[in-house]
Formats: sequence, C-alpha cells, structure tokens
Amino acid sequence: MMAERMTRRGRALERTTRRSRALERAVRVLTRALVIALLLFAGRTAIAHADARTDYLVRLMTTSTQFRVRAQAALALAQAAPTDAAVTQALVRALRDEHPAVRAAAVASLQSRNDVSVLEALRAAKTDSDRSVASAATRAVTALERTARSTRPTTAPNNNAGTDTNPAPSSGPARFYVGVATPATTASLSPAVLSSARSFIVQTVTQIPGVQIAPSTESNAAARRVIQERRLVGYYLDVSITSVEERPGGALRAAVSVIVNTYPGRDMRSILQGAATVSGSGAGDEARRQAIEAALTGALRRLPQALDASAATARAP
Repeated sequence: MMAERMTRRGRALERTTRRSRALERAVRVLTRALVIALLLFAGRTAIAHADARTDYLVRLMTTSTQFRVRAQAALALAQAAPTDAAVTQALVRALRDEHPAVRAAAVASLQSRNDVSVLEALRAAKTDSDRSVASAATRAVTALERTARSTRPTTAPNNNAGTDTNPAPSSGPARFYVGVATPATTASLSPAVLSSARSFIVQTVTQIPGVQIAPSTESNAAARRVIQERRLVGYYLDVSITSVEERPGGALRAAVSVIVNTYPGRDMRSILQGAATVSGSGAGDEARRQAIEAALTGALRRLPQALDASAATARAP
C-alpha cells in the first residue's frame, strides 16, 4: 500500500515537473518574441524620427528667412543618409542660395556625403562670385574626382553616358526602367522652366539604387524589348505642375503631382504629391524653378517605396 502511494506521488511530481518545464519554455519563447517586437518598434521609431529630422532640416534650409539658420541646416544635412536623393538635390539647390555662407555650407555637406553625382553642380560652383565659396567648391571637386577615379570601373568608357539618349544607370544592379515625361502644367511657365524641371526629375530618380532612365525618344516596342531582355520592371512618370502661386511677402508656392504608371503599358499604379513654399524668391524663372524643385523633392522622396511596392504587387501570384 505504501509503495503504491509512493508511486502515485512520484508520477504526480513528474507531471508537475514536466508542466513546469513546459511553462518555462513558453515564458522564454514569449520573452524573446517581446524583445524582438520591442527592438523592431524601436528601430521603426528611430527611422521615423530620423526622417522627420531630415525633412525639418530640408525645410529650414529651403524656407528660413535667416541665412544663419539655412547655413546651419545645410551643415547638419551632411549627416543624413548618403542614399537620400532628396537631401542631395536640396543641397544642390542651396548652391544657388542668395547668401555665400549658405552656399559654402552646401558645398561642405556635399563633399562630406562623398556623392560623385554632384560633381557637375560643384564644378559650376567653382565660378561662384564669392571667393570662399569658389575655393571650397574647388577643394570639393578635387576630393570627389579622386573618389570617382578610385571607384571607376575598368570597362571601356561610354562617351554617351549620362545623356538623355543613353542615360547612365544608378549604382547597383538595374531593377527598374523608368521613363520621365516633360511636366505638363496649366500655370504660365516657360519651356525652359519645364525642361529644367524634367532634368531635375531625371537627376533625382537616377540616384535611386537600381534605376535605369529610359531615353526620352524611345518607342514602346524598344522599351518592351529592353525590359524583357534585362528582366526589369518598367515605370513611366507623368508629372503635372498643378500650381505656382505668389504669396504675400514675395514667397512662391508650387504644387506638383507625379503619377507612377507601368511602362510601356501606362497603367496607373500610384500618385505622389508635393508642395513647397520658397520665401523671398521673387517671381522670375529662377524663383519658379526653385519652388518647383522643392515641391518635386517632396513628391519624389516617396518614389523608391512606390516602385518597390508596385513591383512586389506585380510579382504576387
């Protein structure tokens, strides 16, 4: 009798031990899941905060009426992600700021970001009317040319690279084949401003990793052949400059819309919108260009995500 009771107690203890171990394993699994979830949340929050700070600095550099604030913002943007094309384009625009301190700060940040795609803009800045800006631009060009030589591929040069008829691909293997239309508008804008806006879009989109720009005169049949042979995903950007309005105090506000279509089929996939106000710029073509480019920067900032999302949808069964 005693032996039977001891056996029952032993079995009960064994069952309790097994349940305890199972509970410990469950607690460990849940703890790991919770830690991973917290890390992911913290990462997303950090990215969101970084993006918000970058947007804020771009806005300060573009719209502040105080040159010291614009210059400080330009210097701070040197720490933004090197792959952020919107920041690069904002700094390139700052090379035309009315104050030499801001232009010099933009030169310094562009050099720090070590992006050779801005070499042409910096070469132009070598002739700046302010000696300190011109000297800084000369130093920046020398440094970036050294970087370009050290990373140049050993293949034979393509004398047409970078032109609209045979544009140079962005860094990394090509994934997207993107055509860009000349912007349409109902605003009173000169052909030069519209052409400049298209060039700005091409420069910005080219900096997105994996993008190859399609020639502007390419036929649908030629585009289809390139896309099939290289196994790319085709997109076409239809751009509208919806408004350019003068505001009190001499400011200009521009609003744009970018429709992302398939290419060459032209089925709409998404719409990106942007708007920006540039303070104290006047009402000439240069002022309109600045306002339009700032608005395009805001719209095109979301283009990489739009391309990835649309490509993922196209691949889904």
